[in-house]
Amino acid sequence: MDFTAEDYEDLQGKLLNAAHKMKSDGWWLTTAEYPGREKTMRARLVREMFGSLVQMPKPLKSFYMEVMQRKEDDHHASHNNRVNQFFHLLSSSVFIYCYILAFSDLTTAMCLGLAALFVRQFGHAILEPPCHDKEKLLLGYNTRNKTLIVLGYLLLLLISITEAQAWSWEIFGSMIGAIVLNWFLWTVLVVLGRVIYLVWKHDLRMSMIWFVKLITDPVTDIFAYFPRWPQRA
Repeated sequence: MDFTAEDYEDLQGKLLNAAHKMKSDGWWLTTAEYPGREKTMRARLVREMFGSLVQMPKPLKSFYMEVMQRKEDDHHASHNNRVNQFFHLLSSSVFIYCYILAFSDLTTAMCLGLAALFVRQFGHAILEPPCHDKEKLLLGYNTRNKTLIVLGYLLLLLISITEAQAWSWEIFGSMIGAIVLNWFLWTVLVVLGRVIYLVWKHDLRMSMIWFVKLITDPVTDIFAYFPRWPQRA
């Protein structure tokens, strides 16, 4: 409390000099280097204020943080290519639409969802560099296993067409409902099989972390890649 006016001016000068030096050293990104910075900061401030007002139970908060950390690890492991990010943005938008459509038209939802899955997996298998070692540290399937799962859908389609001799659009159209049912059962088997495996290898909590991450990835992918893809592309 015994500062004089000269002391305050001296302190102000030192703070300004330090700030300028930090800026020149690259501590703070400019708007050109970080487009949308203010929007991101405002959104983060709103989330932090809301979080301070509405206290989440600690077990639920810990579960949420673990899910989000897994998403972040997955992003750094196999979502670095810009085109792959765009494919994820596109496929995630289709997946969300299919989530809603599946309650009224499962056939169309499965067909659109598989088309989006092929696009998504193409980005992983072709565009991203090999990252199997990093993926081993995650809970989900690695790129090789995902490719085999996608091939499983194609195999089911070929088996159904061969058995029914459906070499024309008319015959194929009449049996598309049965094919879609097989695709749906394959999807359930893949997801349920992974859940059971994670329960066996880890515990129920870890399996639910993977499951929640899986079904919410389309939503978080849009928030992750929509603001950044046009700026990076």
